[in-house]
Amino acid sequence: MVRQLSQRNTITIPAKVLKEIGSKPGDLFEIENDGTRIILIPKTIEDKFTELEWKKLGKIAKEKGKLYKNAEDAKKHMKVLINEV
Repeated sequence: MVRQLSQRNTITIPAKVLKEIGSKPGDLFEIENDGTRIILIPKTIEDKFTELEWKKLGKIAKEKGKLYKNAEDAKKHMKVLINEV
C-alpha cells in the first residue's frame, strides 16, 4: 500500500488499516524512527494521579490551610501529608 506525503507533511492512513488495529478518530500514536522506517505505535494517556492519590489530594484540600515562609517548607509539609493518608 502506497500513500503520498502531502505538502503539509501529512499521510492519510486508510480506514481499513485503522479498523484492523482497533483505532478510531482522536486516538493517539507515538511516532518512532528506526533510521529507515517510521513506526506508529497506538498510545493511551494515563492520569497523572491514581484514584488513591486524588482522594489524598482531596482530603488535603478540605483541611484548614497553613502559611509557610517559603516554598521548600510547604513542599516538605505536603509530602508528609500525602504519606499520612
